[in-house]
Amino acid sequence: MLEKIKILLGLSEEDESKDDLLNTLISLCKDEAIDYCNLDEYSSKLDSAVIAMVIERYNKIGTEGITSVSTSGINESYTDFYSEPVKMKLIKNRKIRVVH
Repeated sequence: MLEKIKILLGLSEEDESKDDLLNTLISLCKDEAIDYCNLDEYSSKLDSAVIAMVIERYNKIGTEGITSVSTSGINESYTDFYSEPVKMKLIKNRKIRVVH
């Protein structure tokens, strides 16, 4: 998974300077995916969603909490959660939790 993320981020596989950060994000995103999908353990079916989650979180580092920025005519907005494609991937693997 780390290798795929590095390729998608345009990072060299030999460059290990971001590996600790990326591995931490992978772990956090796996935990979030498990919780969101109401699973007891991680499933490889979630890999593509977790990869996308890691990339989104990586790209937002340093801008956490910003909901809108306008600079030189360029407007940027950040969501509280993940993008719709990521949410759809997670929802496909979500188990319904029954509360008694």
